[in-house]
Amino acid sequence: MFFQSRAFLTYDVSPRLPQASLYGRQSVDACDYAIVVIGDSYGTTQNLGVSQMHLSYLSARAKLKPMFVLVKSQTRSVDVGRQLHDFTRLVEQQVEDIYYYDDNTNIDELLKIAYDNITAKLNEVPSRTTIDRSTKDSITQSHVTPRDFGSTSSTFTKVSRKPRDDDNLDSQSDESIDATDNITQSVDLSEKFDMQYSAQAYEGGNLTDITMSTSLTWEQILHALARMPGTFSNHGLQGCLNRLITIKADKDIKKMMPNVHAVSRCQIAQNDLNKLQSLLVAANWIQLTASGAKTSQELWKMTFYAKKIYKDSNM
Repeated sequence: MFFQSRAFLTYDVSPRLPQASLYGRQSVDACDYAIVVIGDSYGTTQNLGVSQMHLSYLSARAKLKPMFVLVKSQTRSVDVGRQLHDFTRLVEQQVEDIYYYDDNTNIDELLKIAYDNITAKLNEVPSRTTIDRSTKDSITQSHVTPRDFGSTSSTFTKVSRKPRDDDNLDSQSDESIDATDNITQSVDLSEKFDMQYSAQAYEGGNLTDITMSTSLTWEQILHALARMPGTFSNHGLQGCLNRLITIKADKDIKKMMPNVHAVSRCQIAQNDLNKLQSLLVAANWIQLTASGAKTSQELWKMTFYAKKIYKDSNM
């Protein structure tokens, strides 16, 4: 209701819909600024291991979209869950414009200040390339992840960034932040990603099924991504990794079984594939593309950020 006369809103849709992630990505691409609302729930995790709210936030960050965040203040007695706690901490570290609310907050007044602040900032930077100026200075579209606002019975006070009483408690739990959020901040190309794989070895006419572990450096993964087509499916990404694994598997298996004359059907374990794909999204190395809008298949592409890292690594 607050935005009815001020902006056109789009929203994340139910993650149960087959193209929810793609729709969220397209909405972020088209918007002028993003609003992230962190309430009582992290949301349902997708096959990438993160929720649609998390994916939309990462997409908005990758696109350099101006944004403000509404965070519901939680009492110490409320267990919000590790994923919501870690996601909130990540956002608080990365976003400047954060506003806190609770069940007694006057949401209309809170939104008015937040909206006025962000539109004022946009007007200060008229040449910003990430903002669509086709409608001059008017804000025509926003992307919102809706959550329960609660009661609006009393006024509020705008609070500066990270004012909560449990900040000291939060600082003691840095080790609890999951790998996805850690790698969002930086990726060391020399570090390795460990994974399991299955393969078939042929020895004297006999076929042996083998499960082994191996590792790839992030630089190897980055270079493999750079050799991928402009857009690729989940299956294409899996095939890319399987080809990387095969080169190492052939040597490792033959070292363990000297009489093996052929190694085939090397496949990364599905759990490790999902984890790696989640990390690639969180690191802003790959992103969903709109080219799969008419299909139920998710299509990905390498981001400009990853391409720059690849280019710099070859200099």
